[in-house]
Amino acid sequence: MNRFWNSRFSLFASRTVQRPSFFRNYVTESSSHKFPKEGFGAPIWRKTLGVVILGLLWYQADQYFTKKGEKHPVTKWIETLMVPESEYKRRNLVHLYLSVEAAKDKVLFGEARLPPIYRLKDPE
Repeated sequence: MNRFWNSRFSLFASRTVQRPSFFRNYVTESSSHKFPKEGFGAPIWRKTLGVVILGLLWYQADQYFTKKGEKHPVTKWIETLMVPESEYKRRNLVHLYLSVEAAKDKVLFGEARLPPIYRLKDPE
């Protein structure tokens, strides 16, 4: 029986492909790469320079507008959109009065008792 399995294994071994123990699985390119010429004319540098210039102009404008001790125009514009402080005080007082009334009602209903019921033994 041992001869049978040895012959089967030898047939299988002869049919399989023998690969070398080392082989490359990557490709090498022999020509050199030609990279584009790089300089400071690329769009990223132009945009960066533009942002820096705009930032400096904005800073100078801020210094000009605030050197007199006045508020910045953007701050003034935001303040015009805000609700005045007197309106907030009025709303707070109304809320306070309504809260006090709600608390009084809660105490009133919490202390309420059913009227006593006197049961008579023989009501005839």
